[in-house]
Amino acid sequence: MSGFLLRRRQRVLRVGTAALLMLVPLSDRLSAMATSTAIAPQTLPITSHLAMRLRSHVDYLASPALRGRKPGTPGNRMAAEYIAARFREADLEPLPSLGGYGQQISPQLGDNLIGVRRALNAGDPSHRSPRWILIGAHYDHLGGTYLGADDNASAIAILIETARSLPHLANHPVLFMAFNAEEPPYIRTPLMGSQFFVDHLPVEIGTPSRLQAVIVMDLMGGVHWKPLRDVIFAAGAEKSPGLYGRVKEVSREASLLKREASIASSRGASLATDATTQRHERRDTPHALRVLPIGMHLIEEIPLVGQVSFSDYDAFRNASVPFLFLSAGRTPRYHQPTDLPDTLHYERMAWTVGWFQSLVTQMDQDTEPYPFEPTRVELADEAASLRPFVSLAAAWATRIPGTSPLSLARMK
Repeated sequence: MSGFLLRRRQRVLRVGTAALLMLVPLSDRLSAMATSTAIAPQTLPITSHLAMRLRSHVDYLASPALRGRKPGTPGNRMAAEYIAARFREADLEPLPSLGGYGQQISPQLGDNLIGVRRALNAGDPSHRSPRWILIGAHYDHLGGTYLGADDNASAIAILIETARSLPHLANHPVLFMAFNAEEPPYIRTPLMGSQFFVDHLPVEIGTPSRLQAVIVMDLMGGVHWKPLRDVIFAAGAEKSPGLYGRVKEVSREASLLKREASIASSRGASLATDATTQRHERRDTPHALRVLPIGMHLIEEIPLVGQVSFSDYDAFRNASVPFLFLSAGRTPRYHQPTDLPDTLHYERMAWTVGWFQSLVTQMDQDTEPYPFEPTRVELADEAASLRPFVSLAAAWATRIPGTSPLSLARMK
């Protein structure tokens, strides 16, 4: 592919991604239009016990009592205490050098929270120094009446439930991290919680090279557009072929199992007498989640601005650490007082917990370091991920402006 065609394809993909995910609002007009098409909360019922637990975490973290969890406030400290208590209940260990779950950023801002699940082979003298897998999300928000259910209580809830359910891995210890100070004015500064962690790694970790891979979550509960209801996007892994292969493998397995579950459900429909129960059973399957790979360049490139990072993955990328960034994308409620607990898709969040278990278990088989190639892209996979949604957007041209059948043709 020539340089011109490559650049054109990247531009089309970027526009399509931004329009669909709303990770970067393209204009005030698009944002206003999106508000009228947001998914109604009543279409996202809770049917599983895991989803109910996830809802309980979000209810507390995004409650008015915590006043939006702004760094340095009593509500932020209450959130940190809640997360530390959940880490303790999940039998996560604190790092000895920290003397507890907290890593203080500053007395004014508060702490990162870190809990560890040790590897089974950690005590084996023949086992090499461990390479850590880190799973993280930020827990702070804007404060006041901005309660931040999707941003980012949704991801913290998934983090907590993954910590509860993930067994000890054979080879890699797992760091569960709740970062503080991700929101403005701290984002992209040395006081950003993830950046502070990378700059002040605990002695048990030592250097960034001891991190096998980092998985960062942000905005995991919202649904902006009905076709994306059961979708989350996976970006960044394309920079590391080994990690990318694992992400694709687990995502493909989930898609196949979803298809099998759907076929089985359809065949059983003619024999069942309780259609409502069948619908609930189908929603409860852990295989309904779709995880689609896209490139970081699709998220970060803003016309007339350039590349802008949007979450805690950036500190690790800058340290050449293989990373995966998971997000369902922005909704019209992003950074608004309407970002409330009753607007989230808790069943999809529950499916994500199961997907995490599969992914991390597969990653544990890889004992050699993942290479990191900062300029690597996977354009064919990106086009495959987006093409079905661009087709729908083109058909619904009045709802997703800036797309058309021509947009789809240019992706081919």
